[in-house]
Amino acid sequence: MLTEGVSLIDSRSDRVVMEPNKTYWNPDRKPTVRIIYDNVIGKTEGIKSVAAGDGRVDVVFDLTPDEAHAFPASEHGKIQTKKAKTILTGVFNENRPDSPWRNPEARRALNLAIDREFVLHQGAHGYGTVIPAFIQPGRYGADPEMKPFPHDPEAAKSALEAAGIGGRELVFVASPAWEGVVAAIGQCLAKIGLGCRFVSAKEEPPEEFDVKLEWYFDWTPQYPVACVHREFFGKDATLRQGPEDPDFDALYDKLLHTPHEPQQEEVVRAVERYLQDQAKALFLYAPYTLFAVSDRVAFTPYDTCMSELAETRIKG
Repeated sequence: MLTEGVSLIDSRSDRVVMEPNKTYWNPDRKPTVRIIYDNVIGKTEGIKSVAAGDGRVDVVFDLTPDEAHAFPASEHGKIQTKKAKTILTGVFNENRPDSPWRNPEARRALNLAIDREFVLHQGAHGYGTVIPAFIQPGRYGADPEMKPFPHDPEAAKSALEAAGIGGRELVFVASPAWEGVVAAIGQCLAKIGLGCRFVSAKEEPPEEFDVKLEWYFDWTPQYPVACVHREFFGKDATLRQGPEDPDFDALYDKLLHTPHEPQQEEVVRAVERYLQDQAKALFLYAPYTLFAVSDRVAFTPYDTCMSELAETRIKG
């Protein structure tokens, strides 16, 4: 394996061996080495292998912020980051008819309660970028006039009390990877008199949970509304935690019937503005994708979060 291939650990596969295609049409991207996706080794052991430089593993995909932060100083490997097209956002539980989160003022107030820079650095070791809604600044569809919600705890406390949420304990459901993020959110909420309880997404969530944190990514070249926004708020959404939203559906239908640029991008921006205007989610940040990478490979990650390796090479 040291001389003929690259070994990787990627949670999206078990053990797959890929031989180089010697007849590939593009000489500039012609593969030259065998690639082995191996999850038999295990993620924790794979990270240790990269740090130790024992040659068993070259790249470990999908590290959590805590795993990346704990990576030991090593002359054999390093943590590599990528500003990919990702989001970490909170989905409000609007499924109950009496849910306070059906009120956009309550959703807006909770957004005002969050110090996003604090949450990013305290809860995720700074591995990410604060963004206004679902699209990172500078990418297709980003509205250059949009800014993230400000941190305004006094306004948040007043509005939450008016909505009948003052003094409550809020329940956050999230992957264990984001437990530190929920803890940092809890520190923000404590300043306005609210409690915060973490429930692992691996467990059955309580019916009356308040917010579910979802990590998601855009794998499209320039169609984020279809890939991401629709998954949260569309008629056929898989992540929606509430009733259908006819206003969102109307914007999505308009986008489907806008075939030309730049008009199409303007509709995407309108969708982003609508999400923020209605505080449709608890907006947090765009997490970096994180990798443990052996120093014997030149690894090129993709901003779509796909484990493509066309530009990755063995050094020397």
